[in-house]
Amino acid sequence: GNIGGTPRRALASPRALWPRDNGRRRRSMNGGSADRGGNSHGAHSSSSERTKLQTSASSGLRAQAETLREQLNALDTRREHLIKHRPTGAKRRSMQEVEALIRAKQEEMERSTLTIKEEKQRLLEMKRMKDDARQAAEWESDFEDVRNKRSSLTESLRAVFADLDAARDASSRAEAAVELGLSPEAVVERKLSPSAELRELLSSAWMRKRLRAEYAVVVRSDRAAKAVRVFGEPEGVEAAGAFVAGMGPVGVARIKVDEENLSLLIGRKGATVEALQEESGCSVELRRKELTVVLAGPAEAVVALEARIEHLLLTQRRVELKLSYDPEQKGRLLGKGGATVQRIQSQSGGATLDIGKGDDATVRVSGPAHAVETARVAISRLLSLDAESVRTVAVPEAVALAVLGRGTERLKLPEGVCADRAGDGAVKVRGSRAAVEEVVREIEAAVAANERVEETLEVESQHVSMLLGKGGQAMFAMQKETGANIALSKQADGKVMQTATIKGTRRAVGKALAALEAVLQYNADCSEKIEVKVEFMPFVIGKGGEEINRIRAATGAAIDAARNQHGNEIFIRGSAEAVEAAKRAISAVEDANRRVTESVPMPWHCIDLLLGPNAERLRQLEAEHSVQLELPGVSLASDVPVRTTFLGISSSMSIRGRRKHVEAAMAEVTALSRKHQREETVLLEEDAELLSRACLQDEGLLPGLEARFGVSILFEPLSNRIVFRGEGYLAAQIEVQHLLSQWRPSEAALDCPPFQMALLHRREGGLLLQLQCLVAPALLALQECPSMVLLTAAAPVLSGARAKAEAWIQEHAECSREVQVPPEVAAILSPRLRMLAAQHQVDLEMRGSAVAVHGPEVCVAGVQAELKELIEQHAITEVSVALVEPELSLVELHARAIRASHLGPKGGSQSKGGSQPGISIDVRRSEGLVVLRGTRKPIAAAQGEVAALLEEARSCAHREELSVVQMERLLRPASRAAGAEPFYRKLQESHHAVLHLDRVGRTLTLFGLPAAVQSVQQALASALDVCEERRQVALATIPIIIGRAGANIKRLQQESGASFDIDRNAGHVRVYGSKAAVAAAVAALDALLVEHGGSSELPVKAKQVPLIIGRGGATIRQLESDSGATITVSKDDGVVRVRGSKRAVDKATELLQQLLSGGGANGAKGANGTKDAHGANGQNGANDNGAAVRGAEPPPGLTSAAPARRAVA
Repeated sequence: GNIGGTPRRALASPRALWPRDNGRRRRSMNGGSADRGGNSHGAHSSSSERTKLQTSASSGLRAQAETLREQLNALDTRREHLIKHRPTGAKRRSMQEVEALIRAKQEEMERSTLTIKEEKQRLLEMKRMKDDARQAAEWESDFEDVRNKRSSLTESLRAVFADLDAARDASSRAEAAVELGLSPEAVVERKLSPSAELRELLSSAWMRKRLRAEYAVVVRSDRAAKAVRVFGEPEGVEAAGAFVAGMGPVGVARIKVDEENLSLLIGRKGATVEALQEESGCSVELRRKELTVVLAGPAEAVVALEARIEHLLLTQRRVELKLSYDPEQKGRLLGKGGATVQRIQSQSGGATLDIGKGDDATVRVSGPAHAVETARVAISRLLSLDAESVRTVAVPEAVALAVLGRGTERLKLPEGVCADRAGDGAVKVRGSRAAVEEVVREIEAAVAANERVEETLEVESQHVSMLLGKGGQAMFAMQKETGANIALSKQADGKVMQTATIKGTRRAVGKALAALEAVLQYNADCSEKIEVKVEFMPFVIGKGGEEINRIRAATGAAIDAARNQHGNEIFIRGSAEAVEAAKRAISAVEDANRRVTESVPMPWHCIDLLLGPNAERLRQLEAEHSVQLELPGVSLASDVPVRTTFLGISSSMSIRGRRKHVEAAMAEVTALSRKHQREETVLLEEDAELLSRACLQDEGLLPGLEARFGVSILFEPLSNRIVFRGEGYLAAQIEVQHLLSQWRPSEAALDCPPFQMALLHRREGGLLLQLQCLVAPALLALQECPSMVLLTAAAPVLSGARAKAEAWIQEHAECSREVQVPPEVAAILSPRLRMLAAQHQVDLEMRGSAVAVHGPEVCVAGVQAELKELIEQHAITEVSVALVEPELSLVELHARAIRASHLGPKGGSQSKGGSQPGISIDVRRSEGLVVLRGTRKPIAAAQGEVAALLEEARSCAHREELSVVQMERLLRPASRAAGAEPFYRKLQESHHAVLHLDRVGRTLTLFGLPAAVQSVQQALASALDVCEERRQVALATIPIIIGRAGANIKRLQQESGASFDIDRNAGHVRVYGSKAAVAAAVAALDALLVEHGGSSELPVKAKQVPLIIGRGGATIRQLESDSGATITVSKDDGVVRVRGSKRAVDKATELLQQLLSGGGANGAKGANGTKDAHGANGQNGANDNGAAVRGAEPPPGLTSAAPARRAVA
């Protein structure tokens, strides 16, 4: 169990042995690494050196703790052995009790008489009791010794763990300082004790990176103590603590994954896991060894992210499946040129299809799960792999092309059914049972329909020409349409029938027979015979059978004509409707070709056009229509004129000929008469004058009417006659009368108030002339009693003039207003009042700080607008613009230039009213405002200039990070004079660009015009070419760096061009100068230290010193000769110091350790009875490192001086 009240199992955790108050050790370690000069420059380099020293110290402490653990384990083994071999006896007695008991037994033996045997038994019993007591005493002594040693080791281990904890804390602080670019003194620490879920979130790299970016803090997780430590500047640490405290419920989820899914979650270069973290706001930690994904963040977000990851793994995990199909389906799956496979792959979203080669009828589908599933469904649907029924149908090779096509494209397949050729003329149909049966029936029906057959038909010889058509075109068209071959046999002598042979598929033959029957109508339902007069028979048949063929095509009936001794007969076959339609069509042909005589009214108004020169037009009309025309009083067949009176002339003409020709000639004569109809009208004197005036004003009036109504119009102003000629004469006549009615003048009277009437009666007459021009061409007159305005004009003009006059009267209503005038504008405005009043025809009067305006409303509005314009032009106004840094500084830099651009030749802006001062620009940094003060136009122009300046500056703003030295250079005074401004302000003034410094983030923002920014960048390139490096070196290497009489330091400065500052007491080396010079100097310094600057300190016992020196110094000289290093021994503090190159120092240290290991046992014997570094009793045999002296080796030498001194102390 328990030793010193501490459970043994707790020793496995160093935190279990940490003392609560270890602030002293932490302070001592932090204090040892502080910058004594109080200067924070070069904190990064010094922190790096300090981190290396602390890492070395921690390594030594961990080795020491491991040694103590091994010794403690050995003591535990010894203790278990003692417990196991604990002496057993009837009764445990102390040595005093045993001696007293033995004396009592001896006295009893002396008093009693015993036999020799009994006496021997008593003596053996007393000896056994004495031996048992001695063994028990030895066991107790050994057990007590083990307990004491274990207690001492436990305390030593506690102290080592405390030192290790302090070193770890200091190392964490130093690492945080290096990471944040701060000095260790500026870094504070805050310890948080969050819940297990929140601790898991804060321990994630994503959250640490976020806190580092947002709050400039470094987070370290202490899993053993179940705590989280936050390092940084006070403000950042407090803000980060508030952020952590303000977090809501935090959830943690763990998802087990395999290696493939883990890689899937990582994505290409970590893109997937980064996207998941950024979108969800949760940390995603991928643990490869455990094959676990740990999610931490807000509880709801973690649940959503877990579901999203599971969905992602389910859909994106790569799977592979194998599908089998029938060999004949491979072509369907591949498609033309592999088009089907490529389409399925592209539509699946990432699946890959690998089709087996040769006879292998399988396809392997691989890729993400969702893509593979999509591809599987597409393949199954394409090939009907899940079909309920599969049927094989035999298709003869002769009809395969007609039934199936080249593949199976001729088949009309329902959705979900596929058909493929299977060889030997077979077709496999797959799909649902009902759909497959339907497709099979269609295939069988198509096979039967496409079977080749031959049929014959007897045709009457008189119908052969009807079948053949002109040049055999009808027969050729029928064969092409039906797909069958039709052959007619030759007519035999004495026979009236010919045979038509039809060959082809059953379907084509059926179509051909139907087409022949449609033409021949041998099996018609109705058949009739009609007689046609001989004179009409040619018209019914037509030229080349044209008319009878037309009737056949129009009615659908079969019509045959025959002649016999009784006359001409026509036989009609077909349906009852077709027969009736054919009969009506034949009757219409007969009626159209009967000879008739018709009369038509004589067109006397265009008789000249009807006759033409020498009646040529009349003869042409007779020839065109095959008719005979007879005019009243004259016979065209006779050249002798007929003498008659006018009253005896008939008013009509006769037309003889066939009905269809007569009707056409009558229509042409009637159209000619209508086209040249004539109407003459005599106008009134006033109307003729109005029409004449209108024609003079608008020359296109009459041509427009002619084009509109399709007539010709002749107007004779002198005789007041207008003649209309044409079919639309009546509409044109009505339109002219309507226009004349509109143009007749009318009068309108408008009420006019006295104020407006007075304006019109003014002596200068300007307003009256204005109104007259406004209402023109209407005539204007004024009537005083009652007060009215009279307008006279045509109706269309009068309405517009009336509206304009009413608007003028309304606009010139009496109006009085006042305009406020600022004091600075009153002096400018007063001399202009008389001119403005005359210009706008109003009354103006200055009344205090206002101008009274009286007059017509429209004039008052005009002068009021002009007064406001003058006031805005000369009144002083103020505009505020809200800006931020560095915009305020840029405006302040350019304020003088902006003000100068708005000043006149003598410091004032020139305007029509004289000179005025320019604008003023006031930059109020406390309020974040730029205040522009001046007149309106300069203010607007200046505001535009400021906006353009800022817009151009924002487009070329430049931001860069600075080092501490560069920040110092910019903040350093520009000269040595007292009160000199910083260097960056001098750059601002000289280059007119803003240099905005962020001292916390150590950044510089350049803000200004492109040329200014480029100029200041060039100036900064040389001004900021500064750098500083700080190195913490061992005090022993200071003389090496300086060299004899400063030779080394001078050489370093001359070769590199950099400067050196050395603090001999603190061991600080500061290198500063240009970047290239500092880099060269640091490299040379490192090379010097590597070559000559190695050192080591080794603590030894006082009695070990003679062993190192040897007789007459022989040993130490031999060590120096063998190693090449310089060895000095300090008897006061018991430290051996080794100096030289690193190789020489390492060799000397190794030789010293070997020497001390060989003679250290004798030298260590005198350590008994002394007190060790931790205050343990010397009889416990503990050396300086807390290890047992018996058979134990001394501690190894440390390579760093400070940890070695701490171990000795």
